[in-house]
Amino acid sequence: MKTDSKPKIFRLTYKFRLYPEKKQEEKLLWTLDKCRFIYNSLLDKSQKENLNWIELSALLPKLKEEYPELKSVYSKVIQYENDKLFNNLKTLSQLKKNGKRMGRLRFKGKNWLKSFTYNQSGFKLIEVGKRHQILHLSKIGDIKIRCHRNIKGKVKQITIKKERSCKWFALISIEEEISIKNQSINKVVGIDLGLNNIIYDSDNNKIINPKHLKKHEKRLILLQKRLSKKKKSSKNREKVRLRLARQYEKLTNIRNDFLHKISRSYVDNYDAIGMENIHIKNFVKNNRLSKSILDASWGKLRQFISYKAERAGKIFVTVDCRGTTQRCSQCGNIVAKDLSERIHKCPYCGFIAPRDYNSALDVRRLTIGKIGRDMPEFKPVEIALAAELRNKVYESSINEAGSSTI
Repeated sequence: MKTDSKPKIFRLTYKFRLYPEKKQEEKLLWTLDKCRFIYNSLLDKSQKENLNWIELSALLPKLKEEYPELKSVYSKVIQYENDKLFNNLKTLSQLKKNGKRMGRLRFKGKNWLKSFTYNQSGFKLIEVGKRHQILHLSKIGDIKIRCHRNIKGKVKQITIKKERSCKWFALISIEEEISIKNQSINKVVGIDLGLNNIIYDSDNNKIINPKHLKKHEKRLILLQKRLSKKKKSSKNREKVRLRLARQYEKLTNIRNDFLHKISRSYVDNYDAIGMENIHIKNFVKNNRLSKSILDASWGKLRQFISYKAERAGKIFVTVDCRGTTQRCSQCGNIVAKDLSERIHKCPYCGFIAPRDYNSALDVRRLTIGKIGRDMPEFKPVEIALAAELRNKVYESSINEAGSSTI
């Protein structure tokens, strides 16, 4: 099977660390506060009067006249706050139409706003050396930035963000046109997600869940207790809050690094990848497993594999998750099992394998079937290949069934 070779435009965002000087950081914080003021002012007007985007935009020159200090903020940054507010109002209105019970938008309190955006213009990346760059921001100045990878494509906008750890980052959004090369689909894999093994695939490979939160939980609990005992608005409280924020940031970075490495490995080694379309919101309703499920980050892993596969010209497919844990991957009969039963034993065909391995094989079978249905231009030659691949799965799984373990 072959994919088309049409060029596609991808929108990517790179996250780079900024190193502002003390005066530059004060200017960044001042700009954040003025953006918060503009957002709240426009929100106040929109709540008193039902204004559209054009009417909200017409208020910006009046605000500049009334508050001259706003002229020190780049015009595109101010306009983007208006766009952000209008998009929030539009989303809120749509949710209400869909029957959701929603209140009003909240005003942004002090230190609530964490980012502002330069859209289309007002920024420039300047090369100083091989590993040193400077980011020029209009009305702010030149700030040191560490670009740990080359930026390809056209830069569309830059968002300046302050994390809770008081670190500054530049989120650089680019548009890149990539010509997807013709790729033959020879290797197909089905992936079953779990808690003991975060991944169990149809090639009988498994990746043990590292349980990142459990490793950092004691430290987080200790810092949370210390924070609760400090006086509000005191310097000691701010010191502990900063340490706690950095601990959470470290946990997030470790988890993301782990998921990026897994997703890159599968995209590099397989031509088509199938996963279950798990509705995680329903799973986390289980009070006993909710924390472990959220720590495993199934949704983020699926997202990483999805966009990396698209950029590489590979196929990513989601299949119906209903029945994959109960259905026999060899004969298709339903074999009811409790969650505690970790071995699949089919009384109809005699197939015995770990429960997660059987699920992964079933996901692979569904993936091959979905590829054939959704891409009719591959018929009829490729359907024969799909059947051949399916037979190979059955033969290999039967051969491995006797030696498979949990």
